[in-house]
Amino acid sequence: MEQRAKGLAAGLVALAALAALSRAPRAEESPAAQAGHNLYEKHCMLCHGLRGHGDGEFAAELRKRPADLTLIAQRRGGVFPEEQIREMIDGRRHVRGHGVENMPIWGEVFGRKGAADQQYEAAIRDKIDALLDYLKSIQQPPLAPPAKKGE
Repeated sequence: MEQRAKGLAAGLVALAALAALSRAPRAEESPAAQAGHNLYEKHCMLCHGLRGHGDGEFAAELRKRPADLTLIAQRRGGVFPEEQIREMIDGRRHVRGHGVENMPIWGEVFGRKGAADQQYEAAIRDKIDALLDYLKSIQQPPLAPPAKKGE
């Protein structure tokens, strides 16, 4: 019985360590990306998932499955469209192809505590910049182009 309890305790310690590692920012993340990672966990993870693959806890409840955020650049030939993604996150201006029904308007959420207009916009911009840094840090490399016949 004592051996079983020790095995269970060791398993729980290992599980806790794995859980902590899975949530910890990557060593290669910049401080801004780490701040973005924290914002991501707080505001995005429930829909987009722990690693950004669109498989969050609430994903099945949505009309449209959340995007796999690790493939943004890959879907665009290796280019991360920073301004387009900024507008999608902000959400105060409608972006074609990004339904407002599923994703909150983070530009409003992030600025709720802003005092004056300039401070309000700066606070929003800083948070969105941090999220953009984090999203860039989790991009998968683009796929190699298919080989041409005869090569």
